[in-house]
Amino acid sequence: MRAYCHIGHHKTGTTSLQDFLSSNVPQLLRAGIIYPWVETQGAAFAVASAAGRAKIPDVLPINIREAQNALAFRMLADTVPAWEVPGYHADLPHSRQMMLAIRNQIEQIAPDTIVLCSEVMSHFGKVRQDQISRLRKVALEDVEDITLWCTLRRPDEQLTSWHAQQVRFGMSPEPLSDPEKGLNLKWLHVDYRGVIAPWIEHIPEAEVKLRPYREVMAQGGSVEDFVKNSGIAFPKDMQPARRLNVSLPPAVVSLLREANAVLPKPAANELSGIMSLLGPGLDLASAKEVEFLGQASRDRLAAHFTPIHEWLSELSGRDRFFDDIEEMRACRPVPERVALRQLLDQLSPELFQLAKHSEIAGFIRSFREDFRP
Repeated sequence: MRAYCHIGHHKTGTTSLQDFLSSNVPQLLRAGIIYPWVETQGAAFAVASAAGRAKIPDVLPINIREAQNALAFRMLADTVPAWEVPGYHADLPHSRQMMLAIRNQIEQIAPDTIVLCSEVMSHFGKVRQDQISRLRKVALEDVEDITLWCTLRRPDEQLTSWHAQQVRFGMSPEPLSDPEKGLNLKWLHVDYRGVIAPWIEHIPEAEVKLRPYREVMAQGGSVEDFVKNSGIAFPKDMQPARRLNVSLPPAVVSLLREANAVLPKPAANELSGIMSLLGPGLDLASAKEVEFLGQASRDRLAAHFTPIHEWLSELSGRDRFFDDIEEMRACRPVPERVALRQLLDQLSPELFQLAKHSEIAGFIRSFREDFRP
C-alpha cells in the first residue's frame, strides 16, 4: 500500500489534478485507488458514486474536489491561532475527525494506492511542521510506503503567478518591482527548501519526487504528468482532465490590483468578472512578454535563490533542477505599466455602463485619463 502526498506547489496545476481525481472516484475505487473524502458531503458523494446514483455537476463542490485542501486548512486552523478556514470550505469537522475518516477508508477498503493532493499542505513546513508527522501518524498510520510529490516553478515565474492569484482573491499587493516591499524572500513561493525539507525530516522513509514545472507542461500538464510519471496503474475509463484556475492576462492583473485598492469589494469583484469576459477579445501582451519584477527585484531574487537551487539540484539528482535558471535574471520585453497602458487604450467607460455598480465606469474613466506608463 502506497500513499502519494502531492503537496503542490501553488499555481502548478493542482486544481486540475484535484478535479480529475474527484471526478473519477468510482473508476479509481474499482482500480484500488482512493482519493479520500474528509467530511460528510464527500462521504455522501462517495456512496452515491459507488451506487451509480451520483449527480456530477460541471464543477464539483469544493469540499469534494479539494478535500485535502479542506483538511490542511482545518489542521492549521486547529493549531495556529492566526489561521482560519476560508469561508468556501464550510461545515468542516475537527481535523482529527477528518484524518480518522481517511484512516477508516484505508482500513475498510484496503486500497493499493492513496492519493492526497493539497497545495495547502505546502504551508506545513513553513508554518507548523508537526502537522506533517501528525498527518503521518493519524491519517496514514497503516500505510507502508509514502511518496512525497512536489512540482516547482522557477521562482520568478512562481512569484508572478502568485501575485496574479492574490489579485484574483481581491487583494492589492505591493508591485513585485519593489524589491523591498513587494518581494518577500521568506515566502514559501521562494523558500522551496523550507517547504520540502521538513517533510523529509518528519517522514524520512518517504520517496521524494520533485518535478520542474516546465517538464510538467511538456508532458501536457499536471494531470498528464502525474498519470505518466507516478507509477500508479490508473484505469483506462477515466473522465478527461479539465483545465481550471486559468490565469488572467498580465495587464488585467495590473488593472484589477489598482481596482481592488480603491473600489468597494462588490464593485471590484464585478469588474473582475467583466474583465474575465472581455480579456479574450482584447489585443494584450502575453504572460511570457510582460515584466512584473524589474531588474532590481530579479537580481535580489537570484542571489537569494542560488543556495536553494543548489540544494534542490542535489536532492533531485540533477545537475540543475531548473535547466533555465539563468533566465531568472533576464527581464521580459514589455514593462508592466506599458502593458497596462495598452489595455487601458482598448477600454472605453461605455463598456461598463451596464455594470451593476456605477463606480466601475467612473474608475475606468479617471484611471485612463490619469495613468502614465
